[in-house]
Amino acid sequence: MMRLLLILSLFLSCKVAAYTQKTFVDQLLSSHEFFEKEMINLKIKQLEMEGDRANYENWSWDVGAEIGRIRKDKQKYDYTSSTDYARETDQEVGKISSDLSKKFFSNGSELNLSFDRSLPVKDEQMHDKNGYQKDKNTTEYLNDASISWTLPLLKNKSGIVDQKTYDLAVLDYEDERLVLAETQEDFIEDKVFEFIDWVNFKWQINAVSKAIGKLQNFGKKMTKSQSRDVKVLSRFIDKKKRLLLSLKSKLKAQTGLLSASIKQVDFSKNFPTLPDIFYINLIDDVARYSQLNVRDLKRIDLEIQKNARSIKTYKNAELADFDFTISASKDENKGNYSSYSKSKETNIEAKFVFSYPLTGDISNQVYLSKYELKKRQIELKYENKLKDVVSDINKLSTDIKQGLIQLKLTEQQVKKNEVDNELNLYFAGKGDVRFAIIEQEDYQELQLEKIDLLVDLYKNKLRYDSLIDRLLP
Repeated sequence: MMRLLLILSLFLSCKVAAYTQKTFVDQLLSSHEFFEKEMINLKIKQLEMEGDRANYENWSWDVGAEIGRIRKDKQKYDYTSSTDYARETDQEVGKISSDLSKKFFSNGSELNLSFDRSLPVKDEQMHDKNGYQKDKNTTEYLNDASISWTLPLLKNKSGIVDQKTYDLAVLDYEDERLVLAETQEDFIEDKVFEFIDWVNFKWQINAVSKAIGKLQNFGKKMTKSQSRDVKVLSRFIDKKKRLLLSLKSKLKAQTGLLSASIKQVDFSKNFPTLPDIFYINLIDDVARYSQLNVRDLKRIDLEIQKNARSIKTYKNAELADFDFTISASKDENKGNYSSYSKSKETNIEAKFVFSYPLTGDISNQVYLSKYELKKRQIELKYENKLKDVVSDINKLSTDIKQGLIQLKLTEQQVKKNEVDNELNLYFAGKGDVRFAIIEQEDYQELQLEKIDLLVDLYKNKLRYDSLIDRLLP
């Protein structure tokens, strides 16, 4: 029993595995370094897009400091007031300031917060009408804090102008994603053509090998009296063997191409295969399907969207600046000449600010006209591309339908020619060996013709799936 299991295990391990087109495509996508560059480009576009969004909504915080010295010498003439004045001032100034601002992506508004603190130290000589008094040392500080929120109501309403860069970055990212998919599909199309060629050579080798085997069996049944016919048959078998060697050589070269694409697969044990029964899902409403799925059309549609976004920006920029602002501020002051006093001041303000250049913005008008002209240009580009795509798809669809008709007729002929009429007549002593050979040759040619038709159908299916952008899994 153990010996039987061992033999069965060895048999299963040595068995050649079927290697499908889907497996081939999946491994290409997952392992080939060809896509690395395009993946990096996509990642760059994503970083730029996310960076634009983050930069727009980011808190901007500025901190400043100031250190200095002020020297004043003041003289007054014909002075009669009893109020003191500072004739000489020596002042050290120290100040720190902080400004914090943020824009809100949802509505284009902006929040600003600021805080300033100054701490001057003054050493002054005070004078009045009676002359010099005495030195006074005065220490002061001043705190200013404010907060304001501005909402644009016309120009840049909802952040239309400021958010243009981000919105275009989003569309650029989507375009780069389509470029990556198109690059992958073009690469896969080329490699699957190689895959189909490998299957083609293998099918032809199988057909020719079977024909040679049948002819050799034919020769074994011949008698000594038919030695002349044996020589005729041997020459024909040699011709077939030369064809077989040529096909095996092509298959070996094709195996090298596949191995270069996917190094981890041993194609001597994993034979590429395609179904013997051909099937394809042809699209009925080609124009509608193309508009929804074909990447070349999607990319032009992104151009239309980017152009429309620019028009939206420049149209909005034509409007007047009309903003609503609400703000609050608080000032604290401590110290003066006559007493050690404090003062506070609080302001709350709500206002509408309107401004508009009477001459307009010439540069903005030029750009608006430019993008409005481009709109029709891109629309024509889209319409022409759609016509070309629909025409190419319909042509391929017709070729596939005609190929299916030819394949069906050839299969019918193959079935009719399976009967060895001339061969049976020859062994019955009523036929000629050449007619029997011609019969076998015709049968093999029909089989090879069937293979050619089937291979052409698979290649047209590949072109069709690539054209309608459904080749990627």
